[in-house]
Amino acid sequence: MTKSQIYFIKLIVLMFFSFFSVSCGRDGGNNAEAREPETVSSKAMTEYHAEDIIKMVKKGKPVQLMNCMIWDDLDFTQCGDPRITSGIAVEVDVEVPLYFNHCLFMGNVVGKSKYKDKFSCSTNFRRSVTFSDCDFRGEVDFTKVIVADNIDFSKSTFGENAKFDLLELRGGINRFYEITAEKNFSFTSSYSNGNISFMDASFKGDANFHKLICSELMMNNTTFEGDAIFSNMTVRGSALFNYAKFNHDCDLSYSKFLAPVIMTHAEIFGKITFNYCVFNSPSRFSNSTANIMDMNESLFFFYPDLSNVKIDKVANDECTYSALKREKHIFSLGKMRDNQAAKEQNNPSNIQIRDKSTNKDVAKE
Repeated sequence: MTKSQIYFIKLIVLMFFSFFSVSCGRDGGNNAEAREPETVSSKAMTEYHAEDIIKMVKKGKPVQLMNCMIWDDLDFTQCGDPRITSGIAVEVDVEVPLYFNHCLFMGNVVGKSKYKDKFSCSTNFRRSVTFSDCDFRGEVDFTKVIVADNIDFSKSTFGENAKFDLLELRGGINRFYEITAEKNFSFTSSYSNGNISFMDASFKGDANFHKLICSELMMNNTTFEGDAIFSNMTVRGSALFNYAKFNHDCDLSYSKFLAPVIMTHAEIFGKITFNYCVFNSPSRFSNSTANIMDMNESLFFFYPDLSNVKIDKVANDECTYSALKREKHIFSLGKMRDNQAAKEQNNPSNIQIRDKSTNKDVAKE
């Protein structure tokens, strides 16, 4: 074979591969155009196993994962050597910050477990913990967990029960805003050194915050489909429930509010209970509506703003109002409601003028 023939054959092969590459590129472009309308959540995620994350923590590497899928149960008590803290409890320290953004957890995510089948083992997170915009398909259990820095679960979805009982938050900023809890959500007997935000959250099941202690508590624009339990709370900062919507009962009985409670424009379609609550600062409930309200033996150090409050039914409505001189007064929600109705009825703007000749209402000038 001559050199010219060899050159001609190479030229033919080169032209063939060039044509094949162009054709594949066109097909890939068409497929990309077809996939363009797909949502971000449908894009391919990097897959991890819990063991991969545990190895990172054990090596002292900060965990920073975005757009990932974790297949199996993630147990943070496996991230270190347990140390005994009491006769029946042990702790595991996690020394690195955790950052998960837009991640899908197919298994359970837990911060507590059993050690040698007899000790209660919990996780002590020494740095910040972030699970923002994550989707939890299994249960989340952070019972007895300690977080030394800030915690962030904002915009996350809990598909199963979520437990944050006996949680100790030592950071100043704790974010749970815009979360969606598909089933029961429990935050009982927990302590926060700083503020907690649940603004714009949606609780499809029961939401339990019994015995919570915190600074400012933000629940603005939050929706509660099941029972909302806030009994025996101690809130050092403001408790904000503006535009909150309670589709069932809400219980705040025996709670202590050291700063103002602001619950304006709230909607309570069930019963809201304030029995034996203590309000140390001026509080506002104006423009709210409630099916049933119970304020039996509530103690207000400043007369609350109840303007334009609409109550269908009052139960045990006498409340104790103590002024700065410690003089106790009694005010009645029932009388307040009746007086307000009488004022509206006698308000000239509410009086209709009827034309006797036509027997029709006439528009007032």
